[in-house]
Amino acid sequence: MDNAIDLTRLWAIIKRSIVPMIVLAIAGGLVAYIGAKTLITPKYTASTTMLVNRRDSNSDANTQYTTQQADIQVITTYKGIITSPTILDTVAKNLTEPQKVQTQKATKAVYGKKYDSYSDTYTSYVKTKAKPAQYKLVPAKYQNISGDDLTEMVSVTNETNSQLFTVSVENTSATQARDIANEIALVFKDKISKIMSVKNVTIMSKATADYTPTSPNLKLIALIGVVLGIIIGFAWGFIREVTDRTVKSLDFITDEMGLTNLGIVNYVHKMKDIQAAKEASARVVSDDRMTPRGSSPVAATSDGADLTRESLSRSRHTGNRRI
Repeated sequence: MDNAIDLTRLWAIIKRSIVPMIVLAIAGGLVAYIGAKTLITPKYTASTTMLVNRRDSNSDANTQYTTQQADIQVITTYKGIITSPTILDTVAKNLTEPQKVQTQKATKAVYGKKYDSYSDTYTSYVKTKAKPAQYKLVPAKYQNISGDDLTEMVSVTNETNSQLFTVSVENTSATQARDIANEIALVFKDKISKIMSVKNVTIMSKATADYTPTSPNLKLIALIGVVLGIIIGFAWGFIREVTDRTVKSLDFITDEMGLTNLGIVNYVHKMKDIQAAKEASARVVSDDRMTPRGSSPVAATSDGADLTRESLSRSRHTGNRRI
């Protein structure tokens, strides 16, 4: 019996909640999607992949395996170095300051020999003069980038038992994320040989600009909005059902409460209309008595009386009241 009552109550809660849940789920999903689309700045991710592989001339399989495991273990150290100020401050400096870029390498002088018949010797002469290296000043790519800013953008990941690791940069600009990732790879490769006296890092793939935003995840945010709408709708229906003290069935009075059903009292929709109708009726009767013969009682009454007659008529429209 208790189970039947619980199921009945649960079904009543569901019936009260079904419409609010549907409405709030749709509204929550739309609000979440539109809000995330308009209020949250999209971010883009660019990644570069590097390989840790120490060159070993020893062909012994055990030695090569040991070297490989050592390279895998050192990746953890490389992660900390990449996200350290030593690397990121240099990257920020390279991106925000003009750079001196070599456009042409220096060339050495080329000498030739010629035979001197008078002295019967060979003398040297300059065939091509030496040329110094040529440089040009490239303006800074970006402004207002610091090492602390890069710390929040950069993440380093690697797969288990793999010599590959990936440096990812998340930024509000796809091209800026690409340039930062590539600069990190170049600076790290150059500095790691000086920091740890090894040359075992190779850039496997450069970062490219991906113009598909990686955040915010609009689908996930919309789904969360739908779920919250369903929860709020169900809670609203649950509260309405729990706080509803009206009697839904005569069986509850006779069976549950043990009372005797004496009958059904008609339900009046608006109790305040009854008193107004009584007062209006009294005024109409009084006006009828004072109206001369041959004149229309309706004409003698005011517009308010006509309205009260209509309200009296409506107040007499009754239904079955549930006790």
